[in-house]
Amino acid sequence: MQDAQLSQIHVYPVKSITGLQLSSSWVEKQGLSFDRRFMVADKNGRMVTAREHHQMLRIKAALQPNGLVLTYPEAKAPLHLRFEQFEHQPVECQVWSDSFIAYSTHQQANEWLSFVVGKPVQLLFTGEQSNRQRPKIQTNVSFADGYPLLLISQSSLDELNARSPHPIQHSMAQFRPNIVVTGTQAFAEDGWKRFRIGEVEFEVVKPCMRCVLTTVNPKTAMRSEKNEPLNTLSTFRADESGGIFFGQNVIAKNEGLIRAGDIVEVLETKEKEHYPDTSQEVVEVEAVKKLTISINGHLFEGDNQSTLLEQAEKAGVSVANSCRSGFCGTCKMTLESGKVDQPDMPALFPGEIDEGKVLACCCIPKSDVELVD
Repeated sequence: MQDAQLSQIHVYPVKSITGLQLSSSWVEKQGLSFDRRFMVADKNGRMVTAREHHQMLRIKAALQPNGLVLTYPEAKAPLHLRFEQFEHQPVECQVWSDSFIAYSTHQQANEWLSFVVGKPVQLLFTGEQSNRQRPKIQTNVSFADGYPLLLISQSSLDELNARSPHPIQHSMAQFRPNIVVTGTQAFAEDGWKRFRIGEVEFEVVKPCMRCVLTTVNPKTAMRSEKNEPLNTLSTFRADESGGIFFGQNVIAKNEGLIRAGDIVEVLETKEKEHYPDTSQEVVEVEAVKKLTISINGHLFEGDNQSTLLEQAEKAGVSVANSCRSGFCGTCKMTLESGKVDQPDMPALFPGEIDEGKVLACCCIPKSDVELVD
C-alpha cells in the first residue's frame, strides 16, 4: 500500500471567498498563514458569509508581498488591500458565539464588498495574531468557523461521488478543506488522532458537521436544486440527531512548513465514529400537501416539502437568519399551533423542542402552522 501524501493545500484569505491552492504553507497555531485573516461583517461586527450571500464565492484573491488583490466579475475594478494603508481601529466582532476584537481595514474595501454583498458591510482584519481565544482547544483561531484547519482525504470525496446520483460529481472546493491527502482508504481520516506532515504535528479534534454552503456550486454560486451533496451524505454520514459529517477538524501542535507531496505519518489512531448506512433503504416519498403558514401574523400558502425559511423567503416574508444550517439559532421561533418535522440541531437547547421552539432553517411544516419569533 502506498504512503499517504499531502496532495493539496488551500487557504481562503477572506472568509467565504474562493480558495487558493498553494504548493507550500507555513502552519501557525491559529491556522495556515493567510487563511481567513479577513472577514466581511455587518455594521455590528457580525460575520457575513456565503451561506446567505452565495455570490461571495465568486470573489477571488491573489496574494502580494504587501497585501492582496480581490477581484469580482461584476466589479468595475479590483480591490487592492495593502497592509500599510489599513486604519487598524479596534472593532468588536462576532463569529458564531465568539466575540473578540478585530481591526478595520479602510473605507474603499468596505464600499467594494458592500457592492458585492448588496448591503452595507465592512472588511475586518485579524491582525498579525488573532485575538479570538478558544479555550476548548487551548489556542487562538482566525475567522474560521470554529477550528484552525480542516482535513479531507481524496478517497472520501471519491466515495461520495460514487454514491451520488448520476451525473452529479462534487469538487473538493465545495467542502473548503485546508489539507487534502491521497493514498488512503475512504474516510481513513476518521480514525486518525495524531499525524505529522513535514515539520508539523497535528491533532484531530472532531468531525466537521456540514452545512448548506456545501450545496452551493463554487464556480456559479448557484445552490443545488437537489440539495446535494447533503442528501447523499445523509444516507451514510449522519448521526442519530441528523447532523451530517464530512472531514475532520484539526489543530496544529507546533509551527512549521508543509509542502504538497510530503508524506503523512499517522502517529496515533482512534476509534471511528459510527454512521448508519441507510442508502439501500426504500424511502417512501411523502405526497405534496398544500398548507397555510402564518409567521408573525403574515399568512401565505406553503407545502410539506421545503423548510419553513425557504418557503417564507419565497413568499416574501422576512425571517431573521444567518447560518441556515441549525447552528446559530438566529431563526429560532415558537410554534403556536400545528406540526413540524424538527430535527435535533445544535442551536436547540435541551427541552426546547418540547417547549415548542423550532428552527425555521431546518424544520418542515407537516400541517397548517402558526409561528411567532
